[in-house]
Amino acid sequence: MAGTLKKLAFKPLTVLVLNGGVFSRVLIKWDLEVTTQDLRNLRFFVDRGESPSDLRQLNSGAGILASSLREYVDETGNLLDNQKVYYYRVRAVEFQAGTPVQTFESETTTWDGRLDLAAAYIVEEHVFLHRKVAGVPVMIFKAKHEGGRCPECWDKVLKKVTKSNCTTCFGTGFLGGFYTAIEGWMNFEPDPKAIQLAGFGKIQPNQTDAQFTNYPLMTEDDLIIELKLHKIWKVSIVRAAEKNRTTVLQMLRVSAVNPADVEHRIQVDEDRKRALVAELDARGLEREF
Repeated sequence: MAGTLKKLAFKPLTVLVLNGGVFSRVLIKWDLEVTTQDLRNLRFFVDRGESPSDLRQLNSGAGILASSLREYVDETGNLLDNQKVYYYRVRAVEFQAGTPVQTFESETTTWDGRLDLAAAYIVEEHVFLHRKVAGVPVMIFKAKHEGGRCPECWDKVLKKVTKSNCTTCFGTGFLGGFYTAIEGWMNFEPDPKAIQLAGFGKIQPNQTDAQFTNYPLMTEDDLIIELKLHKIWKVSIVRAAEKNRTTVLQMLRVSAVNPADVEHRIQVDEDRKRALVAELDARGLEREF
């Protein structure tokens, strides 16, 4: 359509936790890169989600004008859980005669912050390590910790699930159970000496450790499906290496999910599974020296 914006770019978002706990308040601020284009037809909308693969709009109505203060305070979250992570994104939507004609999106980010040059280098090196040298392909399913309750097994009085094999919530108590899968590469690291690590708990025969990069941020109860062997692991402990309070690497303690458990009924995109496993197999045929 004639007259629409040709290009628009966001500067990195600022996400700041003003208050935690039940009555949390999170400030999201944004700005645009310098442009000569007319922005009067723009409206800004803020999206949030527990997973970067599933974001939902927070502010309703006509949106925030480009001439207004470019910030929004999210007062609808619940940060009572110290592990809680929210991802935020801002969309700039251009309207013509009341109809949206174009959308420009910011990067999706959390209050964890933006990687500086040194941290980005560390992450890039580990992405190479996991994908090209030592890791294996996985599908990550972020567990739901909020949203609509399961209509099949959630007991409103007892505040707990009543079925262990519910395929509506997969034992989480929330409708759907898990968010859309995110592809990744991980390095699983069984270590017989790990039992001696202080404060890390005792390794059981069905537990192991995994090393992962910074995206997405993992939390307790997230599922990891190791694609080639189709092993399903549940995250029980997350430890992170940080730089300037920004996560660079994640060390996970994961427990194997019993083949009889309902999580094994979660569906994986078979085409993507075959493609990623083929990439892994091809890596094994490459000469290293």
